[in-house]
Amino acid sequence: MPHRLKLRRSVSLRRSLRMLVICSVLPAAVVSGLLAYANYRLQRDNVEQQTMLVARAIQTDLEREMAAIEAALKTLATAPELATGNLAGFHQRAQNALASGSVLNYILTDQDGHQQLNTLLPYGAPLPQTGTPAQLSKVFDDKTTVLTDMFTGVTTKNHIIAMGVPVLVQGRVVYSLNIGLVPARINQLIARHNIPDGWVVAVLDSSGSIVGRSRDPERFVGQKAGAEVLALIVKRSGGVLESHTKDGIPVITALAPSPTLGWTVAAGAPREQLSRDLIWQLAQVLAGLAAAFALSLWLAHRAGLRVLSSVRQLNDAALALGRGDDVTLPTLELQEAQAVGTAMLQAADAMRQVKFFAQHDALTELPNRLLFDELATRGMALATRRGQPMALLALDLDGFKAVNDTLGHAKGDEVLKTVALRILQSIRASDVAARIGGDEFIILLVDMTAEAAMQSAERLVELLSAPYAGVLAPVGASVGVAMFPQHGKDMKALIQAADQALYAAKAAGKRRAVLVR
Repeated sequence: MPHRLKLRRSVSLRRSLRMLVICSVLPAAVVSGLLAYANYRLQRDNVEQQTMLVARAIQTDLEREMAAIEAALKTLATAPELATGNLAGFHQRAQNALASGSVLNYILTDQDGHQQLNTLLPYGAPLPQTGTPAQLSKVFDDKTTVLTDMFTGVTTKNHIIAMGVPVLVQGRVVYSLNIGLVPARINQLIARHNIPDGWVVAVLDSSGSIVGRSRDPERFVGQKAGAEVLALIVKRSGGVLESHTKDGIPVITALAPSPTLGWTVAAGAPREQLSRDLIWQLAQVLAGLAAAFALSLWLAHRAGLRVLSSVRQLNDAALALGRGDDVTLPTLELQEAQAVGTAMLQAADAMRQVKFFAQHDALTELPNRLLFDELATRGMALATRRGQPMALLALDLDGFKAVNDTLGHAKGDEVLKTVALRILQSIRASDVAARIGGDEFIILLVDMTAEAAMQSAERLVELLSAPYAGVLAPVGASVGVAMFPQHGKDMKALIQAADQALYAAKAAGKRRAVLVR
């Protein structure tokens, strides 16, 4: 019986080249897509920061405006006519004060909420006996200034906001002197700021009603904010979220609540532009990859048998790229093969760049030192331009070594995760916290005075000294606080100053915060 030669299954070179092209282009497609998405995330982070900056700028302006109105109102409340009961004379004085045009009217109410004087009406004319907001009763109860939510005025029949201050005679509150503010005043304040095209800014009272809006105020003032925003206002919480405007536009919204007024400023940037940018970037990637794929197939068809040796070497390089190993391009005979090899090297470089962007601590998921330095440098530049102070906190755990020694490193890791969570709960969304090694953390507090920084640091000490689940040994924290630019004009100097303050806290008995002297 004759022997038959057993041949291995033959494979077409053209088919092999096509498969090689696919293997070469696919990793580049994945890497390019990841880079496009990473760029989208960076753009989104930038938009979130910008919306928060706009919201906080308007919040600060609003607080300054209301403080000026309150000061003028308190001065008027000391008029001698009020002490002697000369309401006719005070009516004339209040009428004269209206000449500045800063407020709508002045109203004097008694403890029962009955109006005794209203500059919208002639003195002696019948006055409304109802319609005084219940919030103004706190003027009598607490002897303090009250800013009401929006309501409908009895006399004007329009939306109005009231501010009331106590009128004291011999230490007793006899009247509440109130002013009326119209939403147009809030709209004018918003208009003073440079708001990017397409953005929407709204000022919301403590109940979530819109008291001022940058776009279509006559349509939306008096309405409640959207459900997403309203949920955070009810919780008296700020931050950045995705929401929809009252006219249904998807936006990235930053909320800046005012602790002094009880109101909130919301700034929203349309998400549509970000989505368009992402789609455009992906379209460019796909177009480029499609062109590269078509060109590679054409070159493979033309090369034929001459590329056989190069194919083997490029295949090895493609496998290394797929495993994530370093790609070393051998000497190739054909320029076409060299072009494919160059594309692989570019893909490998791009993949290494993507890995380089892994800038977070694996255990706590906080930023690592690399990302912290980048954000801190950017924050320093912004603070320098705006003349704003910043604080740097160097934090080290007290008693942590005992946890590792007695309970093991697994329990120590759980404690570090809890510490990171408590830190994030204590700081603002605009602040940056990072783990720089072991039980050492560093925190950047933007737009923060020394007094406020010490309050934050002491709050952190208290929060991190609370018990940890399953840990009997006492664990606490020591914090060193340094201010920019007083204690350092660059990050290296600022960290050194904060470390010195941390050493002082340790030397003083631990579990405390110390400011650089």
